[in-house]
Parts: sequence; C-alpha cells; structure tokens
Amino acid sequence: MQVDLLRIGLMAIALISLSLPARADLTTDLQGLVAELDDLDSQLAGLSIDANGACGQLGTFNTSVEDYTESVEMVTAQLSGPLTLTTEDLTSLDDLSNLSRSMADEAARSSLVMRNLEDVENLIEYRTGLSAMLRLSDDIGTMADRILEMADRILIMADNIGLMADRIVTTQYLQNSNIAATQSALLTTLDNMVQLSDSLSTIGYNMSLGQLNDESQALVDDMSAVVLTESNMASQLAALEATTSQVLARAVDIQTQVMVDSQGASHYINGDTLTLLGDLSGIQRALGASLENYADAIETLAPMTDNAVLRDATASMLRLSADIGLMSDRIMLMNDKIIVMADNIGLMSDRIVETQTIQQGNVVLTERSILAAQSTIVSTLQTAGL
Repeated sequence: MQVDLLRIGLMAIALISLSLPARADLTTDLQGLVAELDDLDSQLAGLSIDANGACGQLGTFNTSVEDYTESVEMVTAQLSGPLTLTTEDLTSLDDLSNLSRSMADEAARSSLVMRNLEDVENLIEYRTGLSAMLRLSDDIGTMADRILEMADRILIMADNIGLMADRIVTTQYLQNSNIAATQSALLTTLDNMVQLSDSLSTIGYNMSLGQLNDESQALVDDMSAVVLTESNMASQLAALEATTSQVLARAVDIQTQVMVDSQGASHYINGDTLTLLGDLSGIQRALGASLENYADAIETLAPMTDNAVLRDATASMLRLSADIGLMSDRIMLMNDKIIVMADNIGLMSDRIVETQTIQQGNVVLTERSILAAQSTIVSTLQTAGL
C-alpha cells in the first residue's frame, strides 16, 4: 500500500526561497485530477462483482487507475515554485484525499463480495478475480501515495504558508484521518484475499526486521537523551535527521524486498515476524512522542533563539517528522503485503488480529504526535515571523 502520510513537514524549506510567479495552471490541473478521480470512484462503485464478470471488469479498471496515477505523477513532475496556494487548491487536495479513501472503502466492500463467491463452479475465474482484486488494492494504494507526494511537493513550494496556515492545518487533519481510514480499508481488502501459490516463510525477514528494530530503538534512545537549548537545537536536530534517514532507508529496503518476493509467492507467516512488526509500530509511537516534546521545546525556546538557528532547527524538525511518518507508513505497507500473501491466515488469525490491533492503535497515536509537532512548528514560525 502506498499510502505515505501527508506532512506539513518539509514546508519550512519554502520559507527561505525567493518569491517567483506560481504556475498559473496548477489550480486547473488539480481540479482536473479531482474530476477524473471522481469519475473513477463512480466507476468502481458501479462494478458488478460476480462469478462471471469480476475478472474482466477489474482488469480494465486497474488499467484506468494506473493511467490516472501516471497523470498525477506528470503534474508532480511539472511543479515549479515557489507557489502561491489558493483556497481552491487546498480544497482540491481535500477532495483528492476524500476520493482516495472512498475508493479504498469500495475496494474493501467489493473484496467482501468476492470472498462470498468461493463456491462458484469456475475456480479459474475465481482465482483470477482474486489476483485482479489484489492488484486493485495495490494500485489504489500506489495512487494514494502519489497524490500525497504531489501534495507534499505543492506545500513545500508554497510561499504563503503564514496566510494559509489555519486552512493548511485543517487540511492536514482531514488528510491524516483519511490516511488511517484508507490504510484500514485496504488492509481489509487484503485480508479478504488469499493468493493460491507457493509459500515463502517470513522467517527469512526476521534478521533484517530485528536489525531495524535495534536501530529504531537506538534512535528512540538518542532522541530521548537529547535536551534542546537555544544554542544546540539546530545541530542536534540535524544529527538526528541524518540518523533517521539511515533507519528509514533500511525500512524501505526491507519493504521493497517483501514487495518483490510477494510477486512470485505467498507467505507462510512466522509468529516471530508478527512480534517484530508489532514492536516496530510501538517504536514508531515513541518516536512520534519525542517529536512532540521537541516541538514544545522549540516553541518555548523560540523567543530566546537567534533567527538563523531557529530557521535551521525548524527545517530539520519538519524533515525529521516527515521521515518518521514515512518510516511508519513503510512498516505498515510491509505488514499489509505479508498478510495478504499469507496462506496460513486461518492458523495465525488470532496473532494477526492481535498484531493489527496493536499496529492500528500505534499508527493513530504516531500520526497524532506528528501532526501536533508539525502544527506547533508552523505556529512557532508564524510567531517568529519567519
């Protein structure tokens, strides 16, 4: 899944840029993407999932979703800034977030319908439909990721953050809520589908997951040990930002390997793998809590801090929160992929539900902490006039 968290995080970079004319057609591009995605949402809702036509309809629709994702990527590639955001632009970002969630919800509903077709006579059609539904889930997740990446780029390039701050925070609350709901819906879709293929034990990932656990816990310890002051905040946060980037790279590598392996085989879930994934989500929660503490400290120290130091510190802080949010998202995507490809879900159902419950709770708390930290930093920037 694809679903990366939209973060105000990187927007501080735009505050130090010189003002250039915004792309005049950005508003038109965003409104066009909204109209197209609204049409796709309606098409998905109108699909007839039955024993005779599920495969063909889903296959055609998957192609349409992939084409739409390419359109989003094209708009992102053409962005240049700084940009002057309008209320219409933020409304379009809200609409895109809402529609992504709607499509994820509809995919979950359709997967439940398909799951109830297990007694159809045409087993080949049924299995092909399963594959198409799994592809649809991945495609919707990828699409949601690209939409969030585009939104990140747009907000990074904005040169009127101060004027739009309240509206941006409102958009952030909506998007974070939709991110969690989209992840949950796609996970439901994945849980309803079981791939009938050879099995690959997840025990092969345990060493890498263990290293990721150790490195993530070390990062938690480092962040807990740092006490920010008006003189050291920029250097300390820059150092933590570099360490976080390394941990994020390992998480991305493991998630990428899981995705590649899943293309050719289903997984036989090992209990230790579930434990490691559950522990990782708890560590992400702790990282989010540290971000909140840092943001509060920066807000308190801001009046006594040199503007240059404060600018560097807030920029590092926002990039740090973006990386931690992305790391959390990658861990959830890895978990989702392992579960969807599992052929021993029945045997491991209790453990899977337990792990998912832990993760969903930790994801919500992590997102809240990241959003609270980002909102505090934006408020600090406004107060300092940066």
